[in-house]
Amino acid sequence: MKNLILVALSMSLLAGSAEAKVHKHTHIVNPPAFSSKSFLVASDDGTILREQDGDTVRPIASISKLMVAVLASEQDLNEVLEIPPTRQVQSGIPKYVKTLTRYELLTMALIKSDNFAAQILCANLPNCVQSMNNKAFELGMMNTHYEEPTGLDRGNVSTAHDLLKLVMYASGNETITDISHQSSAEILLFNKKSIKIHNTNPLTAKLDIFLSKTGYTNPAGGCLVMILNTAIGHKIYILLGSRNAHTRIPDMEKLIKES
Repeated sequence: MKNLILVALSMSLLAGSAEAKVHKHTHIVNPPAFSSKSFLVASDDGTILREQDGDTVRPIASISKLMVAVLASEQDLNEVLEIPPTRQVQSGIPKYVKTLTRYELLTMALIKSDNFAAQILCANLPNCVQSMNNKAFELGMMNTHYEEPTGLDRGNVSTAHDLLKLVMYASGNETITDISHQSSAEILLFNKKSIKIHNTNPLTAKLDIFLSKTGYTNPAGGCLVMILNTAIGHKIYILLGSRNAHTRIPDMEKLIKES
């Protein structure tokens, strides 16, 4: 299983860092018109209220980490996991850090969308990638396939309809909801050091969000799945194929406003 750490050998460091950089909240002057290729809005019972190309199969980038989180959160959250000395992707985990708990790695993977954290979580799961695909099948996600845990591989694909099933399932996981809605987090280390991270979804800082996960690669475009707390209960939003990592936010804001 440790070989999964090398899964991104053929992927560039630039691609690996793209998702983590978006927390800087770059201001977009005159953002383009709604650019997402697939989207849906659903009630908390899964009733689809609005959609576009919900069954089109697309790369999903770091939305893949939500499935890793589902599997990893079923393990001992306090177990201390070793940080491999070599890495093929950029990471917010300092190189002097030798171990983190599974919960801390989940925090890195869900909030910062840290690729290395996702790889480590996957390397510490039995038959991780196969288990990801098995879980997708179990949930009825028939148009979903995973090649690796980070989403850097364009072979990680799904549809808005399939991701609705995953988001609904993950919404019952207290670990995932507690972590993913946070706008920022701090992981305490030794000697008064810490890892401070911000959510790659800046909407977590201004909306009442119950669950969130972002994604971005060139093949996938900007992706975002969210559950929003509203006066009439949860509302689920799935957004895929936005023009880039920044347009996914105004796209999501427009989708919320119009629904």
